[in-house]
Amino acid sequence: MKIALKLLQIDEVASVTGIELDEHDEDLAGGSMATIYKSLRRRPEPSLCHPFLVTVDCATVGFLMLREGSALPYWANPGSISLHNFRISRKAQGRGFGTAALALAAVWIAVHRPGSSALTLSVNEENSSALRLYRRCGFQSSGCSFAGRLGAEIVLSCGVSELLKKYVADP
Repeated sequence: MKIALKLLQIDEVASVTGIELDEHDEDLAGGSMATIYKSLRRRPEPSLCHPFLVTVDCATVGFLMLREGSALPYWANPGSISLHNFRISRKAQGRGFGTAALALAAVWIAVHRPGSSALTLSVNEENSSALRLYRRCGFQSSGCSFAGRLGAEIVLSCGVSELLKKYVADP
């Protein structure tokens, strides 16, 4: 199986289909793709937001957004890249695609933003499956948490070099 990230143009985000989540998981991942697209279109710095499809053998199984510079949220360390709206379709979960997508995001960062040494994210503290994935990939708590849209969010961070080890181990 060939797992890849496909960088999208912002206008392409509106047409993303094939990622099926139950309603609660979709809420935890930032809402529907239509909601994400609308939010992205309103951002004052859309060129600092990088939307990606996660594909397996050219079929869409997921989505993630990387943000940098002034598009970083207040909880992210300057110079890092932040991860948002990460989702793997319900039917594709549990098969290693999330781990592979995070490793491929690290490859993109290493190639295109070599000055960024960490990937940072926030996750709802009740999202146990996402927390397990992130911890398995090497993410650690930054010690920061905040009240999010759906409850307490924990800020996690992982070095790009740590994530690249996942890519080298299982490309």
